[in-house]
Amino acid sequence: MSAGARENRGGGTEVGARIPPSTAPVPASKGLLAPAIALGQAATYLSLFLVYSNLAGIAVSHHHVPRGLAGALPLVLLAVPAILDVLRTRRIVLTPALPLVVLFFAVQVAGAAFSRDPAVSLGEARDTLFEGVGFYVLVTHAVRTRATLRGASWTLLAAGVLMAVVPLHQQVTGSFDREYGGLAQVEGLGFHTGEVEEGGEVVQRRLAGPIGEKNRYAQVMLMLLPLGLFRIWGERSRILRGAGLFVTALAMVGFALAFSRGGAVGLFILVAGMVGMRVVTLRQMGFVVVGVTLLFAALPQYWSRIATIGSAADFMTGEAGRTEEADGAMAGRLTEMLAAAHVFADHPVIGVGPGMFKEVSQHYGNQLGIRRLNEGRRAHSLYLELAAENGAFGLLAYLAAVALTLIGLDRVRRALAREDPELAGAATAYLLVLLVYLGTGIFLHMAYERYFFVVLGLAGSALHIGRGALQGRRDGVPATVRVA
Repeated sequence: MSAGARENRGGGTEVGARIPPSTAPVPASKGLLAPAIALGQAATYLSLFLVYSNLAGIAVSHHHVPRGLAGALPLVLLAVPAILDVLRTRRIVLTPALPLVVLFFAVQVAGAAFSRDPAVSLGEARDTLFEGVGFYVLVTHAVRTRATLRGASWTLLAAGVLMAVVPLHQQVTGSFDREYGGLAQVEGLGFHTGEVEEGGEVVQRRLAGPIGEKNRYAQVMLMLLPLGLFRIWGERSRILRGAGLFVTALAMVGFALAFSRGGAVGLFILVAGMVGMRVVTLRQMGFVVVGVTLLFAALPQYWSRIATIGSAADFMTGEAGRTEEADGAMAGRLTEMLAAAHVFADHPVIGVGPGMFKEVSQHYGNQLGIRRLNEGRRAHSLYLELAAENGAFGLLAYLAAVALTLIGLDRVRRALAREDPELAGAATAYLLVLLVYLGTGIFLHMAYERYFFVVLGLAGSALHIGRGALQGRRDGVPATVRVA
């Protein structure tokens, strides 16, 4: 075996920065290592659960926990196993995206220097350092074996159960005035379903779960779908396959309760991606179609919500007679998105500064004559806001980090499809998770950036482990077909 590859606990190999043979770690007793490894895995899973369920955020917004404490806890929990693994293996994990993630942060720092409000922009850059670079580096170091990657996927799905069960209870009981400690928040007044009862036309509230923002809640829940599907299809145990079916169904329910039109577009992109990559059989695709059909049958209100997408098309093509005839939210978002495009045109290199688009959105948006903005607004588009605030350098660094990860995952899944279907499935699942994020990002700005960098980190871990398996195959190490 080469100096750059090493067998890991979960099978396959692990690759990282090469070290001289004289400094290679001395093998320790497996009995002595086991407790430390178990504690490290537990800390990793707890951190991922706290982040993905947004319990740390709820602690700040609803239970008066200091933001610094709530934000530091998940990072500390991840740092413990990450540091232990570096000390144990004397290897650091170098993923293809890491230099670009660091470059994105550097562009933000540079942009802050030229910002109209450096203090605000430096605050945004600081958040990227901890919630972006920090999470990415720690996740890729804490999750570096097959077993831990599999456990991380189950942890996110477990978080999805908590995130869906309470809002589902809220919907069934109609208790929209209760937030259940922050686990079931409701944003906005809802939308008319077209149904009429004695009290007038029925209004459906849009649920935001523990996130507090309905479209973001839909995005976060939809990202769980690929993970759940590949656990259903990849587990050997009937009990675990049943558990995968249960948690996937709950994630879809949570997704639907947000009644997000952008989320529906993301779902379409996900299904199209699975078909286009030929990662599902006809039987599996039928399973997905039946599940989605049953979901919409249980929540027919979603159909009336999706139907309004047509008014957006009319508005964009100019076929709606007047602006007032278009959906007001759509007109507002179009204004914000075009304003971001104009800001980018005026500040094409490093942007107007992190966090600064909101400060200039009124000035640019109200010159368009589409809908008047009475306050500073976000761009409601990941790509346009990145371009406006971070310029071409920031946008390209961000997209290149994702692109390199996607390309690497695609190579891993293709190369290991027959010899190691479990690892190929994990690579495919995280590829699709990133695809969901990118698709829904068309209509969502980059708030809650920790979600992106956590899943990018897990995708980087899947890539790292997959590359190790490929290296092991080249060195004659048999691939492990199933995750231990």
